[in-house]
Amino acid sequence: MPSQFHNQFRDLGFPGLLAEFGEPIRYFLVKGGERSINAIVDRSPPATYDAAGNVVLFEFAVRIYNHPKMGVLASEVNTGGDEVELIDELGNSKPVRKSVMMRLREDSGVIELACR
Repeated sequence: MPSQFHNQFRDLGFPGLLAEFGEPIRYFLVKGGERSINAIVDRSPPATYDAAGNVVLFEFAVRIYNHPKMGVLASEVNTGGDEVELIDELGNSKPVRKSVMMRLREDSGVIELACR
């Protein structure tokens, strides 16, 4: 059962963070369709490790709302197939498409995805 903090962060906290620090991206589902949503984009994330202990480098960590309309449901995320379209460097105006490589974490209504 989710804690009170989990519920409050999901309902109030993350939407507030998106309003303050989010930026528009487009999410393309491999099964078809796309969504224009807000996300928090980290353009210089640290490396991480895969299940086998190998170092994994990626270009972006994207935090999105685990929501059917204002984000993407965790059950819809297809790593290796889905793509995001975002601005790769602040100041650029032309967005680029990047593959969703892996799900880094999921908690309190937030999904963090590694993209490159």
